[in-house]
Amino acid sequence: MKNYLFIFLFSISLCDVARAQGCWIQRANFAGPARHRTAAAAVGNHGYIGLGHINAIVDVLFDDWFEYDPSSDSWTQKANYGGGPRMHPATFVIDGKIYVGTGRDTSQTLHQDFWCYDPVTNMWTSIADFPGAARRGAVAFTINGLGYVGTGSYHSNFFKYDPASDSWSNVAPLPGPGRISCVACAINGKGYLSTGDNGSGATGDIWEYDPAFDNWTMKANLPGLPRMEAGGFALNGKFYVGCGDDMPSGTNYGDFWCYDPPTDSWSQVCDFTGIARRYPASFVIGTHAYLGLGTNGTNFSDLWETGILIGVNEIQPEISFSISPNPVIDNAVISFGKNIPDGTFEILDEQGKLIRAVKFSGNEFDFSREGISSGNYFIRIRESQKTSVTKKIIIN
Repeated sequence: MKNYLFIFLFSISLCDVARAQGCWIQRANFAGPARHRTAAAAVGNHGYIGLGHINAIVDVLFDDWFEYDPSSDSWTQKANYGGGPRMHPATFVIDGKIYVGTGRDTSQTLHQDFWCYDPVTNMWTSIADFPGAARRGAVAFTINGLGYVGTGSYHSNFFKYDPASDSWSNVAPLPGPGRISCVACAINGKGYLSTGDNGSGATGDIWEYDPAFDNWTMKANLPGLPRMEAGGFALNGKFYVGCGDDMPSGTNYGDFWCYDPPTDSWSQVCDFTGIARRYPASFVIGTHAYLGLGTNGTNFSDLWETGILIGVNEIQPEISFSISPNPVIDNAVISFGKNIPDGTFEILDEQGKLIRAVKFSGNEFDFSREGISSGNYFIRIRESQKTSVTKKIIIN
C-alpha cells in the first residue's frame, strides 16, 4: 500500500533524531569550505580542524586552521598552518600542543616537515623533520609524552618523536606490507592501528603496539567489511572505527564498530548519523567524540557529536530501494525489496544537513518534493534505527 508523503510530512530536527538513537547529534558546520584529508585534534576543551583538500577538476588545498568551542557550538579561524597548503598529514598532541606534518602539497610533492601549534599563543613553530621517507596518509598517536608516526604512502616503518630533545628515533615497523589511510589511537599506554589500504586493497585487521617491548601484536579482526580511509578515535577506553570505503566498489560506509582492548573483541554500535563517507575528521574532548567533514564524491562540512555509542544487538541486512524517476520533477516512487514496518525517510542536502524526515511503513510510497529547491540531495532510509542506506537524488 502506498503512503503519500505530502499527507504525513513533518519536520524533525536532526538533534531529535540523534537523541532518539542515543548516538550522534549534529553541531555547527565547520566554518571553512567543505573538504577531506584534513588534520584534526583536540586540546583541553577545544577541537581543531584544518588543512585538507577538495579533489575535483582542480585540486584545491588549504592551509587554514579553525578552533571549535563546544560550549558555544561555534568555530573561530586561527593562524594558518606554517608549512603551507597541505593534505593528508599526520597529527598528534603532546602536553597541550598539536603536531602536524608530512602530507602532500599543491604541486603533488610529498613532505617530511613537521610543525607545532600552540593554542595559547596561536603560533606555529617548525620542529625537526620527520626522518622517514616523505609521505601522505600516515597515522599518529601519543604514548607517555612521545609522538609515534608511521605508515602512509605504502610504508610500514614507524618513528617516535621526543619534544624534550626535538628529535626522532626508529621504533618497530608495522608487520606486513606498508599501507596508507588507516586509523590509529592510544589507549592505556599502548597504540592501536586498524584498517587501511595495504597495496592489495582494503583491510580489516587491528594491531597493538607495546612501547615497553617495542613490538606489534595482531589482534581480533574487525567483523565488519574491510575498509580504508575510515574514521577512528579512542573514547572511554575503547577504539571506535567506522565510515570509510572500499575503493574498488566505490561503496562508502556509515557503520561503526567498537574494539575493547581487555577482551580483544569487537561489537557493532549504532551507525554514523550523517551521510556515509570516507576520510572523515575526528577529535575527542573529554567524554565526547566529534566527527565530520570527509567526502563521498561530494565534500562535506558537517560536524557530529556523540557521548555514547549504543551497541547493535542484531545486525540487519541492508535495505535496498529504487527511485523512479531520478531526476525528480515533482513526484517520485520509492520502492523497496521488502516490507518495512518501522522506517524513517530522510532528505539531506549535499553538506549533510537534514531537510525533511518522515516516519513510514510499507514497501512502496510516493514522494512529493513540496517546496524543496532544485539541486542534488541524498535520500536516506532507516529501518528501526538499526540500519540505513543512502542514495543520491536530483531534483530539477
